Amino acid sequence: MRTVIVLMLAALQTACSGSVQVQQAFPAPLVEQLPLRVVIYYPAGIADYVYHEEDASQQEWTVRLGNANLRMFDAVFSALFRDVAHAGSLDEARASVPPPDAILSPTIDAFELSSPALSGTDQFAVWIRYNLDVLAADGTLIVRWPVTAYGQSGTGGMSDEESMERATILALRDAAAAIAVGFPRQPRVREILLKQPANDGQ
Repeated sequence: MRTVIVLMLAALQTACSGSVQVQQAFPAPLVEQLPLRVVIYYPAGIADYVYHEEDASQQEWTVRLGNANLRMFDAVFSALFRDVAHAGSLDEARASVPPPDAILSPTIDAFELSSPALSGTDQFAVWIRYNLDVLAADGTLIVRWPVTAYGQSGTGGMSDEESMERATILALRDAAAAIAVGFPRQPRVREILLKQPANDGQ
């Protein structure tokens, strides 16, 4: 009897937890490439990002976003810039030879999720806010650009975990599109990196 109770409790715990690890590859967006050489530095917080939450139905969610972040950013940056290199630290990025036109360093500023238990609908949703730091070759901050992204998915015959993963993938794709389209429109980017009037991109 005791064994049966233990097994039932274990099954209940499993049913009340959801784990999402995004394995999706991200295609390079079709954008006009900018004539810039950039060095990318990924801080530890974005490379190993894990989000944990318990929703209104006491279901625990764990979203492991780290590697997916890197795949998404790599796809966007390789399409958007003429030459892309990576650095393991900001000091290494500043020491790059030849000096880059810019150093890019993204971080996650906020992450939120919503499940049917929270929203009262049949939708799973994910909202992410990134900060994309654009720095000069010496590490001086040019602009800190907040990038917001949203993804939503119904169940459609999928499990809760699959639906949440789908919403996460859509949020990452939304972020990729926002960066690809919005980066060359940023006034400071236009003025300092592209040597164009800041208001031309509006």
